[in-house]
Amino acid sequence: MKKNLILLGLMALSVSCSSQTPKTEIMNKERLTYFSFDHHNTMAMFYGEKYSVSTEKDGRIHVVIDEAFPDEKEFYIDDTTIFDSLKAIVDEYKMDKYKGSYQPRMQVFDGDSWSVYYKYDSGRSVSSGGYMAWPDNYSEMRHALSDYFQQWRDYQIGIKVIDFFKFTCKNNQGCDVEYTLERGENEATLVLHDPERNLDETLAVSNDYLAELQRVVNEVRLKETMYDYYTSDENATQCNFFVRYNNGDTLNAVNCYTQYPGFRESAIRHFFSQWLSE
Repeated sequence: MKKNLILLGLMALSVSCSSQTPKTEIMNKERLTYFSFDHHNTMAMFYGEKYSVSTEKDGRIHVVIDEAFPDEKEFYIDDTTIFDSLKAIVDEYKMDKYKGSYQPRMQVFDGDSWSVYYKYDSGRSVSSGGYMAWPDNYSEMRHALSDYFQQWRDYQIGIKVIDFFKFTCKNNQGCDVEYTLERGENEATLVLHDPERNLDETLAVSNDYLAELQRVVNEVRLKETMYDYYTSDENATQCNFFVRYNNGDTLNAVNCYTQYPGFRESAIRHFFSQWLSE
C-alpha cells in the first residue's frame, strides 16, 4: 500500500512538472513593444546615436533615428516585424545578461555614456547602461544596431516634415519682425517683413529650403515650451516660433529676453539672413 502511494505521488509530480512551461520558453515567446539605445559624449554635441522604437495607442510603430542630432529622422510605420529584428539582436548579443550599470575603475571626465532599455509584451523590462565602461561585446552590438537601422535612414514614407514655419520677434522699441516659409506644390512661399530694414517682400523659393530649415530646427532642439530667457520686463523682446508638419502636428515655442537673444533665435535669423543680404 505504501509503495503504491509513493508511486502515485511520483506520477502526480511528473504530470505537474510536465504541464509547467519552462521560464526560457516563456521568454522566447515574449515580443518587444519598446526599444531604445543611446550613445553620446558629454562634450561633443554632434556625436553618437540614439534609436527608439515604440508602439503607439493606435498600433502604429513610432521610430526615431537620431545620429548627430541635426540629421534626426522621425516617422511611423505599420511593420511590427521591426521588433522581431531588434529581439534577434537582443538575443544574439545576450543583452538580457548585461549588468544594470557599468562604471570605470578610475574617474574619467568628458567621456562616453550609453544606455539601453527595452520592454516586452509580458510586462518584463530590461535596462543597462554605463559611463566609459561596457560589456565585452558592446562594440559589436552597437555596430549591429547601426547596420540594422541603415535600412530606415532613407525611409521617406510618413516622415514628419515641416510644411509651414513662422518666426516673429516684437518689442516696444520698434522691432516687428515676421518671417514665414510655407511649402507649395512646386515652390515654397517666403514672406519677409522687417520695418527696420524697410523690408516687406514675398518670394518664391525652392521647397528644398524647408528641409534645410528643418535641420536648423532639429539642431537647436526647438520644443513646445517657453525657454529660460523668459522675463516679465515690459521692455523685453518676445520671439515666437510656430511650426506645422505634414502630419498635422504643430509646435509653438516662445522665447523672451531683455538684452541678448537666445541661440535659437540667432540660428533662425541666420537661416533667413541668406535673403536679407540680397
